Amino acid sequence: MINDFFKKFLTKSSILDDYGIKYNHNCEIEIENINNNYSLSLLSNKTIIKCSGDDVENFLNTQFTNDIKNLNNNNDVILSGYCNPKGRLISVFYIFQIDKDYYLYTTLDSREALINKLNMYKMMSKVNFEIMDNILVGITNIPENNNLNSIKPEVGKAIKHEDSIILRPTHDQIIIVSNLDSLISLINLKSIVILGYKSWDYLDIKNMIPFITTSKIESYTPQMVSLDLLNGVSFSKGCYPGQEIVARTHYLGDAKKCLYEIFINSEKDIDLSDNIIDKEKNSSVGDIINISKLSKKTYSCLTVLRKESINKKLFVNNGGIAKIINSVEN
Repeated sequence: MINDFFKKFLTKSSILDDYGIKYNHNCEIEIENINNNYSLSLLSNKTIIKCSGDDVENFLNTQFTNDIKNLNNNNDVILSGYCNPKGRLISVFYIFQIDKDYYLYTTLDSREALINKLNMYKMMSKVNFEIMDNILVGITNIPENNNLNSIKPEVGKAIKHEDSIILRPTHDQIIIVSNLDSLISLINLKSIVILGYKSWDYLDIKNMIPFITTSKIESYTPQMVSLDLLNGVSFSKGCYPGQEIVARTHYLGDAKKCLYEIFINSEKDIDLSDNIIDKEKNSSVGDIINISKLSKKTYSCLTVLRKESINKKLFVNNGGIAKIINSVEN
């Protein structure tokens, strides 16, 4: 839902969906702004989950792919995942610690499945999960004279500042969890551009962060989305759901799929149901897991592709041309 305060900033060309503001302009203006201007994206398709309680550290460490004990309350922001017993990802998220509490930043789509599974496993552990209803925004391209520059955390860190939590998972992404009054005190409303959530999806794709949405829950192992290469998997910690399968894939070195950023040119609309096709074999070699529209005919996507296909001529099943731009292995 859109906070009433932000409604007055909507443009006549704003596009809304079930999450809220998808674009506050057309997609081309949106991408231009987030690349070049001081921008605020309303992260209505993301969520923050607060994890607290006497047993929270030990419990979470038995559930997640990464070793959260390495956080040691040092303000680090790390990637991790949560798998089912078959080693398939339910959610990918950033996790960080402030004081004694842990926070998960992930997709709204995977929130319910994530919390339900955690509650199922916690048994008698003293752990509580709270969905934070604060305003959640992403900030980028901060001007030199802006207040945020004096308090923003280093890359890969999170801090608490008065009533706000500020995390900086990548060099060009600052995420703020706050109330309205505190947020207004941190930003300059006269100069900032208000954008929709798809602009932030674009930055997630550029930074190769494979967030899981509804249709992709329990579809991929961590290696298929390169979570291991993104330092989101520990191979030295204790057991967690799916750990045996994840570890076996790692030590046998037989992951046949990997995460790639691709550029698609297509006359027809692209969505997450489309497949990447090897034209020579006329067979599917990959899936689209995240997508951002750049213009009427062009898209930026994260895909899970078979490694053997990366030097082939690739298309989308609707006829669009696909070109690999980047991979985590580069």
